[in-house]
Amino acid sequence: MVRADIESIIMASGPIPSLIVLRERATSNNRETPLRSLSIQTGSVEAAAVSRGVDGVTTPRPITHDLFLDTLTALDAKVERVEINQYDAPVFYAKITFVHEEGDSMREVVLDARPSDALALAVRANAPIYIEDDVMNRVGTILLRNDEQPSRDEELEQFDRFVQTLSPDDF
Repeated sequence: MVRADIESIIMASGPIPSLIVLRERATSNNRETPLRSLSIQTGSVEAAAVSRGVDGVTTPRPITHDLFLDTLTALDAKVERVEINQYDAPVFYAKITFVHEEGDSMREVVLDARPSDALALAVRANAPIYIEDDVMNRVGTILLRNDEQPSRDEELEQFDRFVQTLSPDDF
């Protein structure tokens, strides 16, 4: 399993799907290797639900994911982790692992879920997100390391140098 974080959410409207981009979390074990990302297409409503959780937006009345999390809390259960565990083109599958205290022991329950619902719960519950190695290897993409990318100041300097070389005839 690969630990991941939500890197970005690209909202779209109409028939164009929205995207949730997950990025492999850097660890001391993978410092030298490029990080990977995984893009999951989803509907705009689902992407907005994940985005509201990432941004910590609260509403006067609970939306479905908030209500579910409130229910878990009332039942002394919590979201332990979320796993993107399967890909059958073009569909991703996810599992949510819940834990519940039963006396002196912990009971673990694993449920099948849509990735968007699993991610919406994970961000609200501050639960870790994992991606199955096989899924990441098959459909993940490689990212440049952050230290290989120019800083914002360097990008602005490069752009400034470029602009200074332009003449009115270039337009």
